[in-house]
Amino acid sequence: MKKSIFTFTVVITLINLHAQNLVINPDAESLPRGTGWTVLSQGALTCLLVPTNNMVNWTMKPNGTANYPYDHTTGATGGTVFFPGCDTYFTGPFELEQIIDVSADSSSIDAGSQLYDFSGYIQTPVSNQTDIGRFVVDFMNSANTILGASYRSDWQSNFDGSGTAWQQHSNTRTAPAGTRKVRIKLQTQLYINQPAINVYFDDISFSKTSVVPAGLIAFTGNSNGNESNLQWQLAEPVLYTKIELERSTDGAHFNRLATLSAGSAGKFKDIPTAEKNYYRLKFSHADGSSSYSHIITIKLKQQPITISISPNPARDVLNITGISCPGNISLINSSGIIVLTAGVNSPAARLDIAKLPQGLYIARYSCNGNTINTKLLVSRQ
Repeated sequence: MKKSIFTFTVVITLINLHAQNLVINPDAESLPRGTGWTVLSQGALTCLLVPTNNMVNWTMKPNGTANYPYDHTTGATGGTVFFPGCDTYFTGPFELEQIIDVSADSSSIDAGSQLYDFSGYIQTPVSNQTDIGRFVVDFMNSANTILGASYRSDWQSNFDGSGTAWQQHSNTRTAPAGTRKVRIKLQTQLYINQPAINVYFDDISFSKTSVVPAGLIAFTGNSNGNESNLQWQLAEPVLYTKIELERSTDGAHFNRLATLSAGSAGKFKDIPTAEKNYYRLKFSHADGSSSYSHIITIKLKQQPITISISPNPARDVLNITGISCPGNISLINSSGIIVLTAGVNSPAARLDIAKLPQGLYIARYSCNGNTINTKLLVSRQ
């Protein structure tokens, strides 16, 4: 039998291959509705008004009105979105999840070279509503233990300025060694705009990105206070004429941060000014061409903000203590309208609420881009 001998010349070039979406029913269109997803919790009230009254298993068919615009997938009548239902004030979180088996990729995962891309869309179209939603992606071992830091998109809310359009949330990550499952969660929270939880999700994807060949064995990073710590490992560094580390604050426009030594492994400590930063490696080749690694995202960990309010219920005066950093406090009524706002720059503050009607409010404290909400009852009894 004649044998054919093939000789391959290895060129270290990073190529992203088209990948299959591993999410079942990513656009809520599959029947029966809710296929592939597990409802952990949804609104406890029956949605009575059109079109929310067609809600089934965390899905709804919007009717194209201002509060219920058409889905992201088709943009036309008949499309379906993920929708958590209806409930009363200060309820949630409401959660929908799907667990994806990635054990077939165990070899590349445990070698530290398997990348996965996540993407999804959220819409919060109802003007000035405080309903919020986000994505959570957990990488887990076979015993369902979460490995490393999970991806949590920023909470999206019309009240916080998301606008009425669909917003994309995305993340690319190297799977931690030992990963065998990936869990995707859709989470929402209802504050004061009952009954419909007006947060919609659509077009969710999770796919693996192949890197050919494995010239870059690993490129990872983590945050430590106000620092980004980056590590990398290369298979054949001598084949590159230059290796550079680049940084971006928007994930699209990158600037050179450092020129790296030609060793097979290295570390770099960055102290950025932005809270969220994107990093990639740039490889220069002898023929003048360049190639790039995958992008990693690092969000710096900030100290949690805290406040305490008393009394609660309150009558004429509201005392605010435990203020951890200078910021602003707002009182929001049950219609989502800010009725009082004040700047605070000391550990304690005192607000005159004698003219406020009695009822339920949110005390919202914002500092350094972070926000916390506390339920407040104003009572004249």
